[in-house]
Amino acid sequence: MTLNPPIVSALTAGILILLQTAFMFAAANQRRQHGPAVGEATDPNMIRAVRRHGNLAENAGIFIASIALLELLSGPSGRLWIEILCGAFVVARLAHGFGLSQQNTTNAFRIGGVILTAFVGVTTGVRLIWLAAPLVLHH
Repeated sequence: MTLNPPIVSALTAGILILLQTAFMFAAANQRRQHGPAVGEATDPNMIRAVRRHGNLAENAGIFIASIALLELLSGPSGRLWIEILCGAFVVARLAHGFGLSQQNTTNAFRIGGVILTAFVGVTTGVRLIWLAAPLVLHH
């Protein structure tokens, strides 16, 4: 098996780190305006900003690690699916972040973002197991 560099994963990681940084600055700005600098907040805008940042952090790292492994295992034949999964994950996280920016956080953007994130995660996990299990059994 020839391993190819995980180019699509790297591009997606670049996009996600920029989004994470934007969410970080938005949360920091809310903390500066409303306090507290550390710990729990009571201002709804700040709580939403902190959750946008935290929720992306909770999901992006494991996704990038997983999708990079999947890209390495899939090789060139799996590139289209990697691109689709990466694009869907970025759209899901943008939708979720937008949904968390709304006054009413129970909205289609947030719910859709959660569902799409879960779908991409399960799809990536199942495909990783499908590709890696036979390799473990043969080594």
